[in-house]
Amino acid sequence: MTELVSKGHSMCAGCGIAMAMNQMAKACPSNVALSCATGCLEVTTSVYPVTAWKVPWIHAAFECAPAVASGMEAAAKKLGKDMKVISIAGDGGTYDIGIQALSGMLERGHKVTHVCVDNECYANCLALSTTVMTKDGLKRITEIKKGDEIWAFDLKTQKPVLKKCSGVFDNGAKTVYDLGTAHHVVRATANHPFLALERRGRGKESELVWKTLEQLKVGEFIVALKKLDISSPFRFRPSRMSKRGDYKVNKINDVSIPETSSPELMEYLGMYVGDGWSRTERGEVGFAIPEGTEERKRLAWLHERIFKSPIGKVDRYYIYVNSVNIARFIDSLGFGKGAKNKTIPEWVFTLTQEEKDAFVNGLVSTDGYVYEETSTRIVSASKELLKRTALLLQTMGYRVGKIHWRKTKKGKFVVYRELLKDTEGGYICFSKRRPWNAEKYPSQYKYQNFLIGNEHFEMEKVTYKKLVGEEPTLDLRVEGEHNFIADGIVVHNTGIQRSGATPFGAWTTTTPAGRKVAGKQQYSKPMAEIAAAHRIPYVATASVAYPEDLQMKVKKALDMQPSFLLVMTPCPPSWKIDSSASVKAARLAVQSGMWVLYEIENGRLKISMKPAKRVPVKEYLEMQGRFRHLTPEQVSQIQRQTDAEFARLEKMEKAGVSF
Repeated sequence: MTELVSKGHSMCAGCGIAMAMNQMAKACPSNVALSCATGCLEVTTSVYPVTAWKVPWIHAAFECAPAVASGMEAAAKKLGKDMKVISIAGDGGTYDIGIQALSGMLERGHKVTHVCVDNECYANCLALSTTVMTKDGLKRITEIKKGDEIWAFDLKTQKPVLKKCSGVFDNGAKTVYDLGTAHHVVRATANHPFLALERRGRGKESELVWKTLEQLKVGEFIVALKKLDISSPFRFRPSRMSKRGDYKVNKINDVSIPETSSPELMEYLGMYVGDGWSRTERGEVGFAIPEGTEERKRLAWLHERIFKSPIGKVDRYYIYVNSVNIARFIDSLGFGKGAKNKTIPEWVFTLTQEEKDAFVNGLVSTDGYVYEETSTRIVSASKELLKRTALLLQTMGYRVGKIHWRKTKKGKFVVYRELLKDTEGGYICFSKRRPWNAEKYPSQYKYQNFLIGNEHFEMEKVTYKKLVGEEPTLDLRVEGEHNFIADGIVVHNTGIQRSGATPFGAWTTTTPAGRKVAGKQQYSKPMAEIAAAHRIPYVATASVAYPEDLQMKVKKALDMQPSFLLVMTPCPPSWKIDSSASVKAARLAVQSGMWVLYEIENGRLKISMKPAKRVPVKEYLEMQGRFRHLTPEQVSQIQRQTDAEFARLEKMEKAGVSF
């Protein structure tokens, strides 16, 4: 037995691919080498710069694993080395984008075994740090709940539109990458799709298409948020207020607490986020604003106007407001405490333009400055605050630069003040947009900026892709448009997407179950027969539910290269089954005839397992959430198709037909 992979992995519980690898290992010789396409197997076993693989292993792009394996086999042959080469890919690298490379490898007769670990879908996801634009403002992806209304890109009108979230799924730890433009950064897995510009060449109109992070190249353009109109004052939830007569309350400063947002309050809160603090236990709100400055005068005026109470104690550097009720009110708004923990809560993103402008003005007056007349900088020790400020400014129509982070030594002056100790912090720059004169050269400008004239979205050039490492990830599903705005960039629904292997009727995020269409409307490709049509020595189907059969077929495939092996590997999150039910699902697929085990050896088909009495496909379908929407008529249709397909294979076996 060859140990292909070190013990321990970050695959989901019940992952069929993990089972397949363990079973394959028992049949592989020691002189094996692998080419592995991007996918769950790759991202969970190889976090750069280390890998769990204990045999020679090369990571290839989705579409390239068979081509890379061809090169490995040719190199080993040239060097005179005895090596068994295996190409491993999922649905994408076999059924869909990788079928060309696979066909070429088989046609040329390379001594390679291609193994398709078939989970009948694609899965992609975003990091937990991702923020999503919703009707209620900006939220972390971890805060999104089913039923929340999320801003999406209408592919027909190219305008923002609200769509409901129809599902949130934990997809486990995955290898993630940062994709950056001049103004945005989003973190996602390599197979996550982005809305990108596809240029068709001179004289042909460009169009927007979905490309995965891996497919996107530096220099290509993707769709990003430019401005979002969400405008209404915010009504605050009542917070607990102290009054004279309460326990241990003998004296209290009378103040008026606002019930709704206003430009004056938002400017005040902007100054608080920049240079303020609150200590509820001491009934104190403070500001680090030096005496003699216009900012101090402005703050005093705002305070009295909003709270109907004068500011309390002041000294050379600080202002103190002694009011437990004001401290509680500000704490209830969600701006965070401490310079490194300040943030902008989601409700600020729902305000009117006037109120947003006032908030930014207050923040700039205390933690910012004008740089070279046309650009404004905001400085902060909170990276979260800078990130959310950048996204807020983008909803207001500003052009915003990326976050610059740095360490600053004691004694340096920052925003006109000397630092008393070493510190870390960053800044963002922003400026007003200058409108394009689209009427002057309409076709040329349209070529430069495909969304020129669009009030809400624009094209931004990809400037870098950077491997981050392994992080927990989530899947998000949005109805209708199947996309949403993540960290200011338009991305496709995360979650489960159809592939050429997805069975008829199955729900995925790209083949949702609706009133008119019930899941995927096509049957899966006969991939094993397509491989056999290349007249290679050996083709077989297998299942993790029958390990002895799988191991026997792996050995035969390695002895009779070029060869092709199609292995059913259930995916609990995609199939919507319990993680303990993977083997049961795989076994029912065989027992019902939905997945037929057979070999095609030198062109002759032989069915490996014929159940004495096949169970109804209903038993197999009912245990999976992805088929829950099917009607009895649709289940009957699948039963008829399954029976006909099994009969066709039996007829081919009996007739001895050669491929």
